[in-house]
Amino acid sequence: MTTTIHFNTGRNYTKHGQRITATLHDDGVVTFWDHDRMVHGEFLHAVPEWPFNQAVVMDAYDTNTYKNTTRAWQDSMLVSSINGTFKETGA
Repeated sequence: MTTTIHFNTGRNYTKHGQRITATLHDDGVVTFWDHDRMVHGEFLHAVPEWPFNQAVVMDAYDTNTYKNTTRAWQDSMLVSSINGTFKETGA
């Protein structure tokens, strides 16, 4: 089962901050889309016992341990893509 999360890091890249949508796929791969900086990527959620959350995504992002892949691009840029729309969480 895929799991998608939405979060705002609060970093001041745009007037909206830094909004990220990330999806953990059934095969353990995470794809993400940074809506404000227009960055997409993919990485393996290497420790399945760890929760899938903002910290996991931002660790890969901030340490540049992700790849730009066709899958990440498709998950972010195509119409109705899984990461294409940011949903406010109210946090």
